[in-house]
Amino acid sequence: MKSPWDNMDDAKNIFLKKSKNNFFLPVNFSFSIKTMLILIFTIVVIWLLSGVYKVNEGEEAIVIRFGEYVRKAYPGLNYHLPHPLEKVIIERVKMSRQTEVGYSSGQSRREANTSNGNYMVYSYRLNNRTINNQHLGESSTMLTGDENIVELNCNVRWHIKDLYSFVFNVAFPEETVKIVAESAIREVISETPIASILSNQKQEIADKIEKLIQQILNQYSIGIEIEKVQLLKAEPPSEVIDAYRDVQTSRADKEREINQAQAYRNDKIPEARGKAAKLIEEAKGYKQATVSKALGEAQKFNAILVEYKLNKEITKERLYLNTIETILQGSKKIIISDESKLLPHMGISLK
Repeated sequence: MKSPWDNMDDAKNIFLKKSKNNFFLPVNFSFSIKTMLILIFTIVVIWLLSGVYKVNEGEEAIVIRFGEYVRKAYPGLNYHLPHPLEKVIIERVKMSRQTEVGYSSGQSRREANTSNGNYMVYSYRLNNRTINNQHLGESSTMLTGDENIVELNCNVRWHIKDLYSFVFNVAFPEETVKIVAESAIREVISETPIASILSNQKQEIADKIEKLIQQILNQYSIGIEIEKVQLLKAEPPSEVIDAYRDVQTSRADKEREINQAQAYRNDKIPEARGKAAKLIEEAKGYKQATVSKALGEAQKFNAILVEYKLNKEITKERLYLNTIETILQGSKKIIISDESKLLPHMGISLK
């Protein structure tokens, strides 16, 4: 009986011939133990070298072994055990990222690396959320504190603060930022009257939103730090925007009238105060003059009283003559009777 091992040489030759044809090996190539070892060693070296990686400036990396965190890597050349033993995740932690909030929920999801310089723009379809798959409709329409409707869009700028938390504590960090930002915006807007939202208080509102977003993200511990929140659009719905503009025009007219009245007031009040101050000063001067005159007359009377006590007749005669002199001093005519036996010095007729 023929042994099945008798044709081993023939089988080997057939296998080598087919292998040469399949791998484009030379016709005179022959496998050997040494060749196999060299080939295996080369493959192992290439596999081991595949674990070399570089972390650039502004980046951080974490090494994961079988899904478990092992260590953190910093800028420069680094090494990790090749796949599938270990895996490295590299993120640009210094890069500012931007999440747009308030746009129509029907927009398609996109992730762009070159939109505005170093900013990365994210926009998501809300009904594709894994965390909350409820469709919210037009996310830009919000209810204000005084029960008015306003359409509001804003940008949230942020960066990675803790890469470990960013990777392990939440499945979709970028989308979580959007959800948290929407929640914070609605909460702040629901406490703010529409007049403040449409006026020049947008920066104050944005600061409140930024603070609330950061507070919520810190509770989740997802390693994200908010840089700035900017309100891009805040206006009434398009259906009633004309009526709101009329109201705004009326308010502007009101403010203009108030400003004009304030200017008139500011002009008249100083003038009135000046006149009042002048009258007060004149009254004070009149008071001083009157008091001084009265004091002088009192002193004069006291002096006459002293002389009167010393010599009554002479003082009476003197007072009489002074009085007559005062009376006649302003007269244009002087009448002297015949009984006075005085020589008239003026050419007037006696009566």
